[in-house]
Amino acid sequence: MHGAEYSRIDVTNESKLAPPVVVVLVLNDPGEWSDQVLEGLNNQDYENFQVLVMNRGPSSNADRVRAAIRDATVKHVPNAKSYAEAANAVSGLVEGAAFYLFLRDDTALAPNAVSLLVEEALESNAGVLGPKVLDFNDTSRILSMGFVVDAFAVATPIVEAGELDQKQHDRVREVFSVSGHAVLVRSDLFATIGGFDQRIADFEEHLDLCWRVQIAGGRVLVVPTANVSSLERMSALSQPLRRRHSMRHRQHIVAKCYGWVHLVPILILAMVLSLLEVVYSLLALRFRHARDVFWAWGWNLLQIPYLLKARRHISRVRETRDRQIRRRQIGGSSRLRGFLQGQIGGDIALQSIRGRAGRRVTQSFASGPRRISLIALSCLGLVLAFGSRHLLTQGVPAYGQFAAFPDPASLLSEYWGGWREIGVGVTGIGPAALGLLGTVGWATFGAQELLREVLILSLLPIGMLGMWRLLKPLDFIWGRVVGTLLYAALPVPYNALVHGRWGTLLLVAALPFVVRRALEAFSAPNYSSESRGTLAQSASLGLLIAVVAAFEPMVFITALAVFLVVALGNIGVVTASNYCRGIAVVSLSVAIAALMHLPWVGLLGGSEQVLSHLLVRSPWEDPEGLADVLRFAPEFYGSAWATWSPLLVAAVPLLLGRGERLRMALTGGSLALVGFLLAWCSQNDWLSDLTRRDVMVAEGSMVLAAVGVCWCAALGPSAIRLDGPRASSLFRRGCVLIGAASLAVASAVLLLESANGRWGAPTNDLRVSLSLLDDRDIGPSYRVLWLGAPEVLPLAGWPIGQDGLYAATSVRGHPDIRHQWVGAPADSDQELLNAVAIGLSGNTVRMGRLLAPFGIRYIAVVERSAPSFSSGIDRPVGPRVEQSLGSQLDLRPLAADPSVRVLLNESWMSSRAQFAEPVRLAGLDEPGELVVTDLTSGIPILTDRRSAREQRGFVGAGEVLVSEAFDNNWRLLVSDTILTPTRSFGWAMRFDSPVEGPAVLWHVRPDSVADRAVVQIVLWLVVARFAVTERRRVSEAELST
Repeated sequence: MHGAEYSRIDVTNESKLAPPVVVVLVLNDPGEWSDQVLEGLNNQDYENFQVLVMNRGPSSNADRVRAAIRDATVKHVPNAKSYAEAANAVSGLVEGAAFYLFLRDDTALAPNAVSLLVEEALESNAGVLGPKVLDFNDTSRILSMGFVVDAFAVATPIVEAGELDQKQHDRVREVFSVSGHAVLVRSDLFATIGGFDQRIADFEEHLDLCWRVQIAGGRVLVVPTANVSSLERMSALSQPLRRRHSMRHRQHIVAKCYGWVHLVPILILAMVLSLLEVVYSLLALRFRHARDVFWAWGWNLLQIPYLLKARRHISRVRETRDRQIRRRQIGGSSRLRGFLQGQIGGDIALQSIRGRAGRRVTQSFASGPRRISLIALSCLGLVLAFGSRHLLTQGVPAYGQFAAFPDPASLLSEYWGGWREIGVGVTGIGPAALGLLGTVGWATFGAQELLREVLILSLLPIGMLGMWRLLKPLDFIWGRVVGTLLYAALPVPYNALVHGRWGTLLLVAALPFVVRRALEAFSAPNYSSESRGTLAQSASLGLLIAVVAAFEPMVFITALAVFLVVALGNIGVVTASNYCRGIAVVSLSVAIAALMHLPWVGLLGGSEQVLSHLLVRSPWEDPEGLADVLRFAPEFYGSAWATWSPLLVAAVPLLLGRGERLRMALTGGSLALVGFLLAWCSQNDWLSDLTRRDVMVAEGSMVLAAVGVCWCAALGPSAIRLDGPRASSLFRRGCVLIGAASLAVASAVLLLESANGRWGAPTNDLRVSLSLLDDRDIGPSYRVLWLGAPEVLPLAGWPIGQDGLYAATSVRGHPDIRHQWVGAPADSDQELLNAVAIGLSGNTVRMGRLLAPFGIRYIAVVERSAPSFSSGIDRPVGPRVEQSLGSQLDLRPLAADPSVRVLLNESWMSSRAQFAEPVRLAGLDEPGELVVTDLTSGIPILTDRRSAREQRGFVGAGEVLVSEAFDNNWRLLVSDTILTPTRSFGWAMRFDSPVEGPAVLWHVRPDSVADRAVVQIVLWLVVARFAVTERRRVSEAELST
């Protein structure tokens, strides 16, 4: 809706001395009161005004308006999303007006209201004026006389609503904000500040307008002699919706209107107050209130681009400093003051915290379902917290995929910078996971260790929450309790914790949500989500899959399995239109998730490499047979006989269920069956034989089976209560006894395992044992070659030969989370792998010389995931590898922990080196030449390491060798001369320095990397914004009904 769609209205009239006024009546849904509102406009004694009605309703009311006001102009704007958007259209529709009077459709003007407001505006030169607002049904009662505001944009009424009007307030007064029922605004000032903020609603757009008017130099007055009467229909909105809007809009106004000097301390104080409010809300069991406080900050984070634009506009029109604005505000926090005095009504009040919280607890525990759920979830949370107590207090060691997090700048540079220290270096965009971790780390102010702990230890509770939500439609609360308890008692997450499998824990957290979203997509019985559009559901589900896939690509396989089972299970159950819609949603979601990762996946190589990235995970423990698979391979958790209990619990609804309960149980059982079959076939290499490529998906498939088993088991209580009477008494009692006993056994195992305090996870990691490898970025540059099984290596690598051995490299010490993502080996990486393979083949005793051109100083042979004095996984290397390494003349063993052997390469050359004497480098790309060439005379240079992309130091004249994969985007600056690289060793780089002097070696980010990164960031922002916006609209629609 734009003014260009209508002819402009000229209200200039030279024959009238009074300044022209345009009354803008925003009409939403007319009622019986509307005739009185229109009559009030028609009876005005002001001689020069025009009525413009902006009708937002679905049908035109032009005839009704013109019957009351003959010369009124009516514009039908059904697409206007808010009062502010409809009101702002006046600027494009009207010319020549001196004032705008914005009027709500439930507010009637007294006959002299316009005259008195304009008269005071001319006399006081005010920018915004408001009348005294009276009760529509009892005009002896005052509703509003304006507001004062604190530093946090919390408005406090000057007069308490409902006060008897005895003319005691009838004097013109300056206020910070007027109410939104009727507002007179100077038209030039309205245009200068840009009108109403269309992102703000529920009367708070007038607070924002008045604040910006004062910033622009205007005054805000209340004229009590001008009366209006209002129905105050805002009270018809739901209290939760009003509260949610108020929280987000107050922060929005603060973030927009203050200058930076005042904004920073006020935002910090606002965060502290929000934290206190969240703590109180949780203590008082007001979980939705706590969620709304958090979401208010989240909503405003999404508005940052708009806020920056608005701040620039405000800075251009600013005439009043923040110091003067603050003098017009009241001191302190109105909400905190009301909290301490017990005056914030139903929101928060310290005086009644114990009484109200106690009553809420009593009421919650007095009602059956709520009592059961609170007791069950509280007990389960306490057990998990007790079982994780040492991990919570001592931290999670860095092993497996639980690598340490570097600072956010390093993570973002690895994603955006165009150069990654993987293998011998690779150019291109980094995986989306690094960008996500860097962004979250920046948002948490660099608290990387805390962030790491949260992202590991919160995954099982999130999975339990997902299971609870998946089971929400069940007609019996005990079913939700059984399913959630069983999900927490399965061995899968605890085995993953012992192995350091972050990806598996992510699947544990995400798959219940994926299953529920898939059921909602098909509008399965009790899972209907018709209020959301196809594209919105696709974006939401696609975003979920994309976030998990950034860390665990296996989610694509498990999600497709979920979609297949749900689609087959709903044939003939849902309507044809809903079924087609479900197929469209799940297909689009997978496509959206894949598209969001396309910029990085494109660097993996061809289809073979992409499939390997999806289908090949670290090998799972070899099961003894199908029975081991069905018991979820309890390697470190429970006992052989006790882990049969989940299946026995899940069998109850399959034996007793009827009708809809049996159908849902069969769907859950089918999901479990698919997971078990995938795990068994993968572990026996049948999938590899079938597809003629490596397929190792057993671990992720077990999570799929776990969700199916728990979903099926949750139907048990309903089946016993509703369908049990149909079975024979003996059979029913037998099923109930077996199911209850099995659930008790599973619970007992969980309790027993919690005694360990860390669920069997290691107490230490290899960083202490390998501290000698880390030079803390001081001294010559070098690499560490890591050899071992993928289950115990602290970083991702590439396979070597047929012994299950993998190789990987890190720069200057122990790897971190950036080394968990590798693509297909490039040609330069293949050179390294070939050198390692030759050295381990036993055909040379000079393996160190083969590795010297790669800058490899240490070789770490890892045979255990944790030190020998801690629990961990043992994966010894084969005797052939031991014999080959032991026979090398230039690899000297160093003292280290028995879990990892460290060898010093005595033929080592720094990865940034020069030679004092000429060394023949031509032809050294062949292994035969390397083993007879001594490169130890190389002098380390460029030892001042600033980052992976920049090093500084002194270089001499001559050849400068850089042991990084050749890339034309590297540059060497020596004495104002910029040098480009040439090839060395067939894969590395060489610079010919003409003189000696200070030098800088740096990598120039290719334009293609920047383009890919921008495209990916835009894709993520668009999908996230669409998914979050649509979800918020649905939530608000539910609240308002």
